[in-house]
Amino acid sequence: MANYSLDNYLDDIKKKGLKKTWHTILSKTLKNTFESDLFVVDNYGELYEIGLEAENKISKKELGKYYTPKDVSVVMVNWLKKLNGENICDVGCGVGNLILNYLDSLEFKEAYKLLENGNVYLYDIDEIALEICKYTLAIKYGKEILSKIHIKCCDFLDKKVRIPKNSKVISNPPYYKITTISDTWKITNNIKESKELYSAFMEKIIASSVSSVIITPYSFIGSAKFYALRKTLNKYNGFIVSFDNVPGNIFNGKKHGVFNSNKGNSVRAAITVVQNTPGINGFRISPLLRFKSDERSQLLNDDFLESLINERYQVVSNKQKAYYKCSKNLLSIFDNWEDKSTKKMRDYLVAKSNYAITVPTTCRYFMVGSKKNLQRDGKRVLYVKNKEYYNYIYAMFNSSFAYWYWRIYDGGINCPLTIINNIPMFYDILSPSQKKELDAIVFEMQKLENEYLVYKLNAGKKQENIKFPKKYRDRINKIFLEALDIHENPNIMDQIHSSSFFKSTEED
Repeated sequence: MANYSLDNYLDDIKKKGLKKTWHTILSKTLKNTFESDLFVVDNYGELYEIGLEAENKISKKELGKYYTPKDVSVVMVNWLKKLNGENICDVGCGVGNLILNYLDSLEFKEAYKLLENGNVYLYDIDEIALEICKYTLAIKYGKEILSKIHIKCCDFLDKKVRIPKNSKVISNPPYYKITTISDTWKITNNIKESKELYSAFMEKIIASSVSSVIITPYSFIGSAKFYALRKTLNKYNGFIVSFDNVPGNIFNGKKHGVFNSNKGNSVRAAITVVQNTPGINGFRISPLLRFKSDERSQLLNDDFLESLINERYQVVSNKQKAYYKCSKNLLSIFDNWEDKSTKKMRDYLVAKSNYAITVPTTCRYFMVGSKKNLQRDGKRVLYVKNKEYYNYIYAMFNSSFAYWYWRIYDGGINCPLTIINNIPMFYDILSPSQKKELDAIVFEMQKLENEYLVYKLNAGKKQENIKFPKKYRDRINKIFLEALDIHENPNIMDQIHSSSFFKSTEED
């Protein structure tokens, strides 16, 4: 098996199957009778993913795996090292990226002692991935520790599967919809309402461990179907860092087979760190972090990321059902906006009127409201009660505020109507002169709508939108900030629209 290549690998999978192929590779590597520049530990994750694609795409999809990139693993490991817990558990460990990085971060003697003392527990339903992880540890730390590693090939949600006492957990759980609820599970409201494997894993991990670091999709932060999970989180504490997926994304790199190969379409992820500090309830939440790919190394630093989170611990309730993702330096503006708003957007809208505003449903870097009925597939036509409110609502959609509200409570692909309906409104605190100034700005913008039309191709069809010059947004923001008695330069809002974390630059 000297100079074993990718072609050899794919050929072996075709002849012997994935399980036997990997068992041969691992056994011979452990005996030092295998040679390949490609088949080294750092490549095992991607090579196994290629093997899954080659053997069975459907099984791969049902496993719901997104392998954790090295730089993300390092951040998670650094947070885990600060947490309490004698045993180390990797739940949904796959080929072991997280546990391997955790042990690599320790002195060799310390890592070896954890393994030798039986303090390492690995959980996954994928027998082959578990074997890869186990043998990788033996290759790095010695074949004598093979029998000391606790390998649990299991359905983690089964009631019989338990995390040992005094454990801290690191996990990248499966991202897949629950199609059948097993009788062997402890059925919770979270499982019944979310029907998502990752949230079920989160709930069990957090409830049964001393502390944990978990990377998942970010949807549990605000989506209605995860409210039961958020209520459970009220009993614990820690922080959550969430990441956008444009222009850069956390799960970078090619995804083989059933997974996306387009880097722009990967999961919007969040890392949840459960600290369980005595006497505290709730979680501190970061803003939704958007970064360019070349900023990745600057951003992905555990101390730096932690510095971005405000100090407020959020606890959900029937009045406040979702976590809000707000930057530290904009928190006072957000508080003021909510406190001084007496109505919601829905209070100004009706089923039909002569005062229509077209709002595109997608809003990557800005939101727009148009008097013109834009020619595009994704749009929402809203009808305002009367002429008095029309210009204010038009200005709200073309300010930073409506877009920011979507980023705070959602920030996905489309802006849901529920977000629009709940935008806080403060028309009644605007002075007569401020209303007059807004009227003049809106009148000017409406005259120029056709001048600022832009087009993008989507599935071969032209999608019409309007991109007004930034000066209009700044003028509206200035009026709104003054009305809210906030003495800040309107440029403070530029960060909301930026495609770069470190610069206030905006893309189309």
